[in-house]
Order: sequence, then C-alpha cells, then structure tokens
Amino acid sequence: MNLVVKRIASLIIKQWRGELTVEETIELEQWAGESQINRDLLQQLTHDETLRQELITYYEAESAREAVWKKIENATVETTPVIPLPVHHTRKYRYLAVAVTTAAVLTTVAYFWLQNKPRPTTATQVAQTTINDVLPGGNKAILKLSDGKTIVLDNAHNGLLAEQGAVQIEKQEGTLSYSSSTTATTVTYNTLATPAGGQFQIKLPDGTRVWLNASSSITYPTAFAGKERRVAITGEGYFEVAKDAHKPFKVTIQSATGEKRPAEVEVLGTHFNINAYDDEAAIKTTLLEGKVKIAKEQSTAILKPGQQAQINRNQNNIQVKENASMEEVVAWKNGEFLFQSADISTLMRQVARWYDIEVSYPDGKPKDKFSGKIGRNVNLSQLLKILEYSEVRFELKGRTLVVKN
Repeated sequence: MNLVVKRIASLIIKQWRGELTVEETIELEQWAGESQINRDLLQQLTHDETLRQELITYYEAESAREAVWKKIENATVETTPVIPLPVHHTRKYRYLAVAVTTAAVLTTVAYFWLQNKPRPTTATQVAQTTINDVLPGGNKAILKLSDGKTIVLDNAHNGLLAEQGAVQIEKQEGTLSYSSSTTATTVTYNTLATPAGGQFQIKLPDGTRVWLNASSSITYPTAFAGKERRVAITGEGYFEVAKDAHKPFKVTIQSATGEKRPAEVEVLGTHFNINAYDDEAAIKTTLLEGKVKIAKEQSTAILKPGQQAQINRNQNNIQVKENASMEEVVAWKNGEFLFQSADISTLMRQVARWYDIEVSYPDGKPKDKFSGKIGRNVNLSQLLKILEYSEVRFELKGRTLVVKN
C-alpha cells in the first residue's frame, strides 16, 4: 500500500474541488517542490481539463483498472524505473509510460476520482486536530561524564561544556565533539544517551562521527590511547569511522536492559549502521562502504558494501543478507521514515521511539503492508493522516496510540 502516493492523489482531487485547507496547500506545494517530475505532474493535473477527462475515460476500462491498481500497490514513491501502462488509445496515455512515481500518482488520482472515495473518518480526531497531538523528536541527549556528572544537552548552551584533563568537550547545535591539544595521559569514559524522541551526533576524539537514533547510547573513552579504538553501543547508531590502520575500531553491541547478548564489529575505516534495539528480533549491521568483521561467540562474518549481517536473539549464528536497502537502513539518519512492505509492528516500533509514545493493538494487529517515505519532522497527527489511507484507524489516548482494524 503506497500511502504517500494515495495522500498526494487525494490532495490533488481536493484541489480540483476547491477543498484544500491552508495546511494541505502547503503540503502539496512541498511535494511539488521535491522534483521537476512532481512539479510537471501537478501542473498537468491542475491546468489540463482534457487530461483529467482522458484519465477518467482510461480508467473506466475494468481490465486496465485491475492491472494499474496492482502496479500502484507494488510501487513505492522512490521508485524510478520506467513501467509502461496499457495503451487503449494510440494518441492517449502514451506519456504515461514514465517513472513509476508519475504513473502511480496519475492512476491513483483517477481511481479516487472515479470511486469518489471520501477522506477516512475515525472515532478519534487525532489526524485532524492539533489539540491532542505529539510533536516529532529532535536533538535531545544526556551526557554522563566519568565523574558521574550529567549534562542535559538539549538545554545546554553551544560552546565549551566541560574539560576532562587535556580533553575539551564542546557542543554545537545537535553535535558533541571532543578535542585535545596534547596527548592524553589518562583515559576516562563518557556515555552519550538519547531518550525516546531524541537523536544526537558525536565526533569522537579520533574524528569518527556517530549518529545516535532515539533510545540509544554510546560509551567511549575521552581519548584513544591504546592499540585499539573501542566503544559500546545500545539501540541504533550510524558510524563514519576515521581511518587508522594501526588502531582498529571496535564496537561492542550491548543490550540496554543488561541482557547478555554482546556482539562485536571490527573495522579500520568505513561507514556502517548498527540496529540493536532490544525489541527487535535481530541485531542488524549494514555496511555502506569499506569492510567490517562481525563476531558473535564463535561465529564470524566479513561484510562487503551492500551486505547486512543479522544475528537473531538468543542465537549465535550470523546470517548475511545480500543487497540490503541502504536507503531504508539510513533513512532515520537522513530525517525520514522509509518503509518497503513493512508490517504494522515494524512501522509502529519506529514511530513509538521517535514520538515517545506507547502503542496498543486491542483488536489485534492489522495485516496491512506499508510502503512510502515520510519526513520525521512532522507532528504525529500529520503522519497518521497518511497512514490512515491504508484503512487502519488510530486513536490517541494521552501518550498511547491505539491501533484499530
């Protein structure tokens, strides 16, 4: 179910009818500004009455409707390969053999127009009001120094935060950085932790950059003085490791609850993502570039770019997945939710961490699959507007989101 395509199609139809609100007008304009294809498509659909009528005539053919809708269901907003649609009239619709994004929006507009499908209504007004709403997460984290002192970074000023021996700790917006003018003689450990609804970046003493997702932590030395560079992580983090052939970089993957399931990633210089949340079925390490070695008990695996190592809970064997979706893996780092045929549980785990909410399923979990890309900078109500086009319903009670079939 391509939720974003359906959302855009519904907005275009509302524009035809003169029913767009100010917020929806802004939303449609933002989508149009994402690419030239989007702008051209919106121009066509809002200024070409002939095109509208042709779409309606085209879609009235039952055989075409079923085939096209199947393409829409399988398409994702990000897809760019060309997929030719059936041509029932030589002159008409030849231009529909373009990017899937355009084809999906065009045919979805026709579908909704013909079916006259009303906007979903629910017992809750969470998707239509900001009274009972939840803001998106942001740059929030707590720094715990070696002496036990804690600093709430979202409230801290930019600039120098603390000094530990020869090491200076500074904050600039959503990034924490460590630097030293001399070689450190003593090594102490700090921990950077993000709450639910938080994210933060850190530049380690060696220049390695780490992005922490919500409900995550990283423990690290204030200086890498030994023969290796070792840190420990819980939750999810994206690493861009500074190269140092003489000091391998090692990441110990830990459980936030203290459960013993450590695994280790060893690198020299590379970009990779670790997802090790306790509520996920597996620890996933995905390599974007370089080379890493994964170890769990006696099992080891060496990854190449594009591969993902998966370690299931309570098991020691490592499975390697080929051609993992890099865009989906690092979408959170790039400020997006990105789903490709994800079930409701997978989707809601990410939503719960980012919006700091609980999720319940009193009627059981819907069987719907979700595909689409949505910015993480939107309020929960805006996210739910899009998700409700899947026919799943939501009700927000305090900070608990109730999912209904």
